[in-house]
Formats: sequence, structure tokens, C-alpha cells
Amino acid sequence: MTRTLEVARTGSGGLALAAISAGYFVVILDATIVNIALDRMAVGLHTTVTGLEWVVDGYTVTVAALLMLGGGLADRFGARRSFQAGLGFFAVASVGCAVAPEVGVLVAARVVQGIGAALLIPASLALIRFTYPDAAARARATGIWGAIGSTAASCGPVLGGVLSESLGWPAIFVINVPVCAVTAVLIHRAAPSVPGVAQPIPVSGHVAAVVAMAGVTAFVILAGARPVRPELLTVTVVVASAGLLLGSVAARAGKGLLPKGLRRERVFTGGAMIGLAQNFGFYGELFAVSLYLQRHLGYSPALAGAALLPEMAVGILASALGGRHAARRGPRAVIVTGLTVGAAGLIGLACISVRTPYPMVAIPLLLIGFGMAYTMPAATNVTVSAAGPANAGLAAAAFNAARQLGSALGVAVLGALIPLAPDSLAIPLAIAAAVYLAAAALARSFLPSQGRP
Repeated sequence: MTRTLEVARTGSGGLALAAISAGYFVVILDATIVNIALDRMAVGLHTTVTGLEWVVDGYTVTVAALLMLGGGLADRFGARRSFQAGLGFFAVASVGCAVAPEVGVLVAARVVQGIGAALLIPASLALIRFTYPDAAARARATGIWGAIGSTAASCGPVLGGVLSESLGWPAIFVINVPVCAVTAVLIHRAAPSVPGVAQPIPVSGHVAAVVAMAGVTAFVILAGARPVRPELLTVTVVVASAGLLLGSVAARAGKGLLPKGLRRERVFTGGAMIGLAQNFGFYGELFAVSLYLQRHLGYSPALAGAALLPEMAVGILASALGGRHAARRGPRAVIVTGLTVGAAGLIGLACISVRTPYPMVAIPLLLIGFGMAYTMPAATNVTVSAAGPANAGLAAAAFNAARQLGSALGVAVLGALIPLAPDSLAIPLAIAAAVYLAAAALARSFLPSQGRP
């Protein structure tokens, strides 16, 4: 029996899409809901900014390192089975996060959450593909899936603020459990059960990615810790170097994560770097600003979440405009414009102080959110298109892995800079703005002015 025939025997496509989107919702929600609760976590778990960086990056680095492996497992063992396993990991880890007695246990649980997310994201896209064999219907379903993700990102700060203020920070993790449980039931009933395809998985390449990303991120976080521990920094350098060396050996042996031709494709690698830079600035800024609003402007968690709403909500409109303008004006103009607008917002936010009225805070937040979302459709499309049809899925996974790595590095780097001037956002946000402007210059250098590469 073919996959198409198997899919045709499933239940309601709409119900399946609701379940698929719900699983994706909790993954994206978790990327933003945690930031608002960080200050309450620091008090409750008696930890520092360095500990909070580990809480965020334990999740993000795991997703970045395992995202491509998650796609391979979905192909090998079946998308529905992989999705269900991801839900299980995510739900159990969420309980572990909620009951964590100290920050080390919380970080460990966040790593397990990241494993669940790395299974859920690629499996959700694969399930959409098999639930909607018709290309037009699949495009509409994918659009709904993306809109759900944008909605989750927008809801995260507000929901995180309300929950952490009224029920305590563990509530931001408890909320995942019933969503995962209901989603698991719906997936079992409505989503297509598609058999996997036996194919080799480049284990050495995946191990290299995990080791290298973990080593680099740990180095940046520990470099910003006080007091500095030279012996730990040495260990992280050795680990990162070992990962990079293993990755190089695996690539030469034909067991790397990306085909040789794709690694040498200038537009693909440049597009991945832009995705990394985008998330570096956006999620690094979100980490720093969330703490600043509560620690220095005196905002409650709920008020801080509401204060960040303009930055998150504008993304829904900006993403639609970015896709439309990229088709009309070409990707280079859209990417350069979006990154420049985002950099202007970061510079404006770097200038705020405890005496700055909120409207003057909201304006740069709007610019940052607009710039990030406006750029993303063009950056995604240009990166995947450069890979060609044969490697489109692999390129999409690699692009999203680069974005997740950017998020982790943004939190690590900007978080490490906070102690240098704890009463100001000037240093971390100036660095973020510089990264955006460098990415804009990169886009100008390798992208065509019109059309796809």
C-alpha cells in the first residue's frame, strides 16, 4: 500500500491539522513564555543571570543540535510515531521543569524538552505533507501552521507574565501538559499513519553538531560568569574543537549532515547566516529586555509581558508584508530593509533608561519585531530555493537549526554582557544591532536584486 493510499484512509484533515498545530504551538510558546518568568525563577531557585542563560539555552541548543536528526527520525520511523514521541518527551519534561527544586534540575529538564521539540517540529511538517496530498491544500495548511506559530510567539510573554505572577513560575510549564495530552489523543485518531522509510542516518555528523554547539554555547555563557573559571573555559574549548574536528572528518567521509555541494552553495550558507543573525538579535534582546523591565523599571511579570506585546504582535502583519514584497521586489531589498529596521529598533532600545516613558520603549520594540518578521519569509525562501528541489527539506531543517543556534548564542552573548553594566541595555543591544547591520551587509553582497537565486 502506498503512502498516498494510507493517507486517504485517515479521518478529518481539519482535525489532524488542529492537532499538528497544537503540538507546534507549545514548542513555539515555550521559546517566549519562559523569558518573562526568568526573574521569578532567579528568586525562587536562588540563581544568577548565568543560571538563567542555561535555563533558556539548555532548551534552545538541544533543539538546534537535534532538529535535523528529528527530521531523519520522522522519515525513518514515521512522522506520526515521531510526533507522538516528541509529545511524550515534551510533556514529561514539562512536569520535571515545574517541580525542579534547583536550577541544575531545571536545566536538565529543559534539555529533555528540547529533545521533544526537535522531534515535533519536523514531524509536524511531514504530517501536513501526508495529510494534504494536494499542493494547494497543503500550502493553505502550512500557512495556518505558520500563523499558529506566530500566535504562540505573540501569546508567550503575556501568558507567561500572567501565569508566573498569579500562580508562580512553575505554571508556565504545567500548562503544556494538558495541551500535550489532548494533542496526543487527536493525533492518534486523525493524523495519517505513514510507514517509515529505511535509510541511513549520519550518526557521526549529528554527534559532531551536538558537541560543537554545546561547547561553543557553554564557552560563551561561562566566559560571562563571575568569577571566571579558566579550567571550565578550557574544557569547553576542547569540547567545541572536538565537535568541529569530528564534523570535518564526517563531512570528508561523506557522513556529514549536508551534502558537499550544498555546503559550498554561497547563497545557501549566506541565507543560513542571516537566519542565525536574526535570531541572535531578537531572542538575545528578548532575554535582556525581559529582565531589565522587571529589575530596573519595576514592572510586574504580567505588565512586562504586556509591554512586550507590540514587538510580538506586529510580527503577524510584518511576515505577510515581507512575503508579498519579496515576491515583488526581490529578496535582497526585503532582507536588507528588515535587518536595518530591526537594527534601528535595537539602537533605540539601547538608549532607554529608568526615566524613559513607555511609549518611547514601545516604538523601538515595534521596529525590532517588524524587522525580524519582515525579513524571515524572504530569508527562508532564498535559503531553501538555493538548495534546489532535491535538498529542499534538508535545507529547511538546516536553516531552522541555524536560527535556533542564533537564539542560543544571542542569549549567551547578550546575557554575558549584562553584568558589565547591569543598569543599562546599551552594551548588549549595541552588539545585537551591529550583528543585524553586518547581516544586512552580507545580504547586499551575495543576493540578487530581483528574483530568486
